[in-house]
Amino acid sequence: MKELFLLLILLLILGLCFLIFFMMPRFSKRKALLPFAKWNYAHRGYHDLAKGFPENSLPAFERACTHGYGMELDVQLTKDQKLVVLHDFSLLRACGIDAQVDELTLDEIKKLRLFNTECTIPTFEEVLELVDGRTPLIVEIKQKGADSETCRQSAKLLDHYQGSYCVESFNPMAVGWFKNHRPNYVRGQLSGELNMKQPAKFILENLLANFISRPDFIAYDVEHRNRTALKLCKALFKAPIVYWTVKDRADYDALKSSIIIFEGFEAVCK
Repeated sequence: MKELFLLLILLLILGLCFLIFFMMPRFSKRKALLPFAKWNYAHRGYHDLAKGFPENSLPAFERACTHGYGMELDVQLTKDQKLVVLHDFSLLRACGIDAQVDELTLDEIKKLRLFNTECTIPTFEEVLELVDGRTPLIVEIKQKGADSETCRQSAKLLDHYQGSYCVESFNPMAVGWFKNHRPNYVRGQLSGELNMKQPAKFILENLLANFISRPDFIAYDVEHRNRTALKLCKALFKAPIVYWTVKDRADYDALKSSIIIFEGFEAVCK
């Protein structure tokens, strides 16, 4: 009986070591994250299609700046390796074209219109020139698989950008690229209820790929903020949490002491 008890204790210790290794974030850049906590972040810009501000458009980003919001945006590569700002890999929802962003050149993409407006898909460089450091940016890297060209191209532009920014991705290999090649960047691991196959779904939803990315913060789906893995990461490591995408005023009021990416209402400027 004593031997069994000792074995259970040993297994518990090994399990805790497992969690610490796989889930542990980086600690050294915590202070660098503090300025980002002073802002609310408009999801894909402060968009409102009914008023002519489609998501991830230059007017939506200008509107965010005007209202005093930081903003979250998505970057990915075209066929000719140019960075554009668009959330979906597919152009179907935003532009009505059954094609992938990386199947078209920048010139071809610039001929398209966002959500039946006159707005075009902006390049990342255009967005950086527009914002010009007025409010901070949360840049989501849309990377397919292990190809890190999106990271390299993003870093080339951000290295010369004078405003505040941090990077994040659902892909731990993308966040890991910044860990290895731009360790001075503040970086975050995105997660939540993910639409992908097992075992990747289990690993990423439970933050078990943090050993690859060693993020400074966890950006987690607000609808699933009570997941055990997130609670463990907060309890064990006091990991800073960014909640996305807050669409409900009650959720906003409950979480407003945290960093929030919001959509669909007017948030309070911090």
